[in-house]
Amino acid sequence: MKVSAHAKSQVFALFDQLTGLGVKLGGLVCGLSFVYLVAIVVGGHLKIPLKPGTLERVYLEQSVVFATRALVISGAVLVASLVLRFPGEEALGQILCFAGAALYFGGPPALGWFLQGKVVNGSALGLGIVNAVRNVGGIALIPGVVFVVRDAILRVLAGPMLRRSRAKPVAEPSTAAKPRAKLLAACWDMEFCREYVRRVCPAFAKKKSCWRIKIGCFCDELTILKAITANSKDNRHARGIMESLGVGSSTSQDSLSMKVKRQRCRKCSIYAEHQHQKYRLLSPMVFPAVLALIWIYYDFLSAAIGRVLTNADRFLSFLTYHPKGEEASVGSDIAVLTILAIIWLTIIAISYSLKALEYLIFDLQV
Repeated sequence: MKVSAHAKSQVFALFDQLTGLGVKLGGLVCGLSFVYLVAIVVGGHLKIPLKPGTLERVYLEQSVVFATRALVISGAVLVASLVLRFPGEEALGQILCFAGAALYFGGPPALGWFLQGKVVNGSALGLGIVNAVRNVGGIALIPGVVFVVRDAILRVLAGPMLRRSRAKPVAEPSTAAKPRAKLLAACWDMEFCREYVRRVCPAFAKKKSCWRIKIGCFCDELTILKAITANSKDNRHARGIMESLGVGSSTSQDSLSMKVKRQRCRKCSIYAEHQHQKYRLLSPMVFPAVLALIWIYYDFLSAAIGRVLTNADRFLSFLTYHPKGEEASVGSDIAVLTILAIIWLTIIAISYSLKALEYLIFDLQV
C-alpha cells in the first residue's frame, strides 16, 4: 500500500519534533550533570573526610552516582539526536570529534589535577566521575570520526561538484563536441569549446589556455563576434560592424588592465572547470602526504601522546586503590590509547588539509 504524501509529512514532522526535543533535553540534562560533577570535583567534596554510613556520605554517593548516569544517558541522547537531526552538516562531525577527543583524552588528566593527593572520601566516586566523562567523550568521538571520514571522502569525490555553483551554468547544445580525456585539459579540449570559435580563438592560435593569456570565448565579446562574423566577411554590413568595434585590432585587448582580466577569469565557467580539474588531481595526493608525515613523525607523536597519557594515568592512580593497597592503573591501555589518538589526529589532519586545498583552489584561485 502506497503511503500518502500527507502521512509522510506527518512522520517527518514527528521525527523532527522528537530529535529537536532530544537535543534540548539531552543538552540541558548533560550540561547540568556535567556542571554538578565538575563542582563536586573542583569544590573538593571528595576530599572532605566523612565517616561511612553517615547521612552526608550516603547523600554524596547517591547524588554522584545519579549525576554520572544522567551524564552518560543524556550525552548519548544528545549525540544521537544531533546525528539524526543534522546528518549532512559538515561542522557537526568536527564539533563531535573535537569535543569527544577533549573529554576522552583531556577529561581524566583535567579532573585528576583537582583530585591529586589522597582522596579520603572513597576513590570509587572519583573514578566513577572520570569514567562517566570519558564515556561521554567516546560516545561523541565515534560518530564524529565517522562524519569526518565521510566528509573527507565526499570532499574528494563530490567537492568539485559542490563548488560548481560558483560559476554560472552554461547551456550546451546537444551537438556539443565530446571533450578529450586529459588530466589537465586546455580550454580548447573542454566541452565548452566549439569548432567555429576555435578557428578564430587567440588562445588556440597561441596554443596557450585562455586563463593564461586572459582572453577567451567566454569573457571576450570581440572573440565571439569575430567567430560569428567569420563567415560573413564579404558582407559589407558585417564588415562595418567589425571595423566599428575594432574586431581584430591589436589595441582592443590592450585597453583592459590585468586586474580586470583576472576578474573576468574568476567568473568564467571555463576557468572554474579548470580549477575543478586541478582539485581532482591534487586532492587524492593529500591522503598519502598526510600519512607520510604521520609516519615520519610517528615516534615523536607517539612519545608526546604517551607522556600525556602517562601523566593522566598517574593522576588516575590517586582515584582508586585495590583492596590490598595496590594502585589501579590503566597503563596497559596507554599503547592502545596512543594509537587511537594518532588515528584521530590523522583523520583531522586529512580533513583540514582538504579544506585548506579547497580554500586555496576555489577561494584564492591559485
